[in-house]
Amino acid sequence: MKEANIKGLQILVPEGSAFRHETPEHLPKLHQNTIFCGKRGSGKGVAMYNMIKRFRDCGKMDRIFVISPTFNSNKKLLDEFNIDPSDVYSDLDNDRCILDVIDKIEAEARDLEHYRSLMKQYRQFQALMKSDKHISDNLLEQFYDGNGFPPPKHKWNGKEPVLGLIVDDAQGSNLFKSRKFQNFIIRHRHVGAFENGGALGCSTFICIQSYMAQNGCPRSIRNNITSMVLFKTKDAKELDQISREMSGEVSPERFVDVYNQAIREPHDFLFIDLHKKESQPSMFRRNFDTYLICPETQ
Repeated sequence: MKEANIKGLQILVPEGSAFRHETPEHLPKLHQNTIFCGKRGSGKGVAMYNMIKRFRDCGKMDRIFVISPTFNSNKKLLDEFNIDPSDVYSDLDNDRCILDVIDKIEAEARDLEHYRSLMKQYRQFQALMKSDKHISDNLLEQFYDGNGFPPPKHKWNGKEPVLGLIVDDAQGSNLFKSRKFQNFIIRHRHVGAFENGGALGCSTFICIQSYMAQNGCPRSIRNNITSMVLFKTKDAKELDQISREMSGEVSPERFVDVYNQAIREPHDFLFIDLHKKESQPSMFRRNFDTYLICPETQ
């Protein structure tokens, strides 16, 4: 088959990245859509806690929302994350919870934009203060707090807050059937858009007991994950389905080999990073701390 090139119509890749926040070398990229899949008592909650804790320890997880009817039973595990009680939702029978989360993310974006606008004005005000130019009374009143002219304040000191959403024990609920929730997962990194481009985005951490069961994890969510934490499963059909959905990266047969290599102890899991960093030797790990390296994964 012959080819004829057309000048001037080559694909141009815009600047920027699908992953907004830099993370240390061996941590996954952010933002994430991570599924933690395992039966009851497998260790999903502990694995999720450890992933989020690593992000928080390096300053990459500032505010966490929770949608779960059983949050209080895991409260001790998550106490150190300083989750605001008003950011916890236990009613999964309507769309209000995910709409509230979206509203709060949008509010964070507006708050940051307002702060940046005030800081721009404040720097201009400071320049006027150092000059001999006239300063209007309105501008003086805007920045005077009764004692002086301190700079504007922002909850996160001017940085973009890194946001996360934990979803646990929601499988089979109306939340998983909600188009608004599924749409949120699909556009998670675009939520909280800025007027001049870009967005805050939000990572999601979803715990499920079954990957393929009736009322299980919708395809729209499975197709948009960036990583997966897979615990031991006795369901051969489920493992086969997972291996086939990952077969774009490795063959289903190789996937099963890697899975068997990872699952050796009762609470072991296979971590699958579908968007690994170039510096990382493999997309597969036994737990978080051991790369499983084979030619196809490098």
